[in-house]
This record gives sequence, C-alpha cells and structure tokens, in this order.
Amino acid sequence: MKVSAGTRGSSFSSNRQVTISVTGIVNNDYVRSSDCVMQVPYTRMNDTLRLVNRLGGKVTNVSVSGGDIASD
Repeated sequence: MKVSAGTRGSSFSSNRQVTISVTGIVNNDYVRSSDCVMQVPYTRMNDTLRLVNRLGGKVTNVSVSGGDIASD
C-alpha cells in the first residue's frame, strides 16, 4: 500500500521524494496491513517518521530520490 502526502515549500528540497518502508502499524483506521510503503516529499519526512512512531510501526528502509543539482 502506498501513502502519499502533498508538498510544502518551493525550495530545492521540495523536489526530493522520500520512500519509507514500514512494518507493524497497528492503527486499522490509517493502514489496514502491517507492511506499507509511504512516499512523501522530503519536507514532510520528519512528520511522517513521527506518525509511524505514534502508530507503533517500525521503519525498515528509507530512500531519497530526486532533487539533483544541475551543473552549469
């Protein structure tokens, strides 16, 4: 299951996407399976990690993509 959130800000970091793999979430109103993948903008990473912690989940993998600086 993928969970996505909107973007915040217009800086370089807002072009980056963070993929967070999570296991053990116990809140059935939010996620109905114990394993899920959350894709959020880089600026929302801390909020998402706090949410996972509040829901009793465990982060199994984090990867960041995008936001490359163009060379002149």
